[in-house]
Amino acid sequence: MDSLDLPHTSSFQGGSELFLRNVFENILQTYLKKNPTTKRIWELVQSVDNEKICYDHFTFMTLKIEGYGIDSMSSFFMDNGYKIGGGLDFPQKKLRGLWFSPPDIKIPENGHGLSNGPLPRLVMGEIIVDELSPGSQEIIRKYLKPAGGKQALLSSILGSLIWEKPTWSEFKQIAEENELAAWAFINGYTMNHLAFAVHRLKHRFSDINCIIQYLEENGFGLNQDGGVLNG
Repeated sequence: MDSLDLPHTSSFQGGSELFLRNVFENILQTYLKKNPTTKRIWELVQSVDNEKICYDHFTFMTLKIEGYGIDSMSSFFMDNGYKIGGGLDFPQKKLRGLWFSPPDIKIPENGHGLSNGPLPRLVMGEIIVDELSPGSQEIIRKYLKPAGGKQALLSSILGSLIWEKPTWSEFKQIAEENELAAWAFINGYTMNHLAFAVHRLKHRFSDINCIIQYLEENGFGLNQDGGVLNG
């Protein structure tokens, strides 16, 4: 793990850059603990040619209901310089999303990772719970109490649900209707996925096809849905 050593002079506006980077580091480490396959890929990429990783974006999934939606997670980051960059809508999935651009800060020439590299963009989605079936709504509302979303950031850092863990049958019922809703219901504010900034890699992995080949050679089966290079 990189040490979070920052230059004495920072161009960061809106709070403490070191604090924000520490928040990201804790969110990342929680995510890697919960996703051992991703952690292994993360380690493999860095093991070749002493490669240094930068992050393109971090993605989070939320449930749009009584204070648990995007706003519950985005408010902290917007207070620390992030700005809304645009919207994403997927009506068939009952999903609405926003992406956020990071604050404008100076990055050292060899800056990398979360220590002193570019801050990741953020993508946040929210399942429109009111558009789910009455049965799924009833289950979700039983667990998500009003105002609980105020603890969203802490939940993401700890990787712990704010609400009680639902039963398997409840999870399965929601999953049969909407897999993303079920994922958010069982994982809460834990990061959904991350993406490396491939264009910032310095060695052979700067070619995405080399990364794909290397991962396949090391036994990782890649998702073929929509093509391996599908974002």
